[in-house]
Amino acid sequence: MRKFLIIFFSLVLFLALLYTFREPELRWFATRLIVEDPLQKADALVVLSGGGFDRGNEAVKIMKAGYVNKIICTGGNPVIELKVFNIDTLESDMTAANLRRQGIPDSCIVELRTGTSTKEESLVIADYCHEHAIKKIMIVSSKLHTRRVQEVFKTKLNKQNIEVIVRGAPNSQFNELKWWQSENGLIAINNEWLKRMYYWYKY
Repeated sequence: MRKFLIIFFSLVLFLALLYTFREPELRWFATRLIVEDPLQKADALVVLSGGGFDRGNEAVKIMKAGYVNKIICTGGNPVIELKVFNIDTLESDMTAANLRRQGIPDSCIVELRTGTSTKEESLVIADYCHEHAIKKIMIVSSKLHTRRVQEVFKTKLNKQNIEVIVRGAPNSQFNELKWWQSENGLIAINNEWLKRMYYWYKY
């Protein structure tokens, strides 16, 4: 009986501690995914596909601060929801449209209408950097994607002596450090951890 009580109260204490410190524990799942380099000037900035609004907004902010004078939009995936309005467009087109909406001229925008994953986009950008003698490139993705983006792009581009700067765009729908308070945050965290496991397994 005494042994049972010790185990029971130990379990209760453990659960109480988990509940008390739940926010730092839950926050860890986000902070482990977020890795950003300091802002510095680069030859060009790449906005990865999949978040043309938030990522595009961050790219505009960085350009207007004077860190880059060229923005490259990647993404070969179609925006399925727009087919409701009989509009056929790609994610790269959506990002470019957001840039133009905020006053970025066409002369500063490059559309690479290809790449359906982070891995594919790294190959596309590596080729583009090689063709245009780019030695320092800034990559903008969602904050929760930055660690995976950093691993993929730096592995690929550093071999070609191309410096990679990774920056994260904050999500306009939820706070990354309080992701558990939003359904969108829960989905985003779940998806990114699954992608990390997939990339670890495949690459």
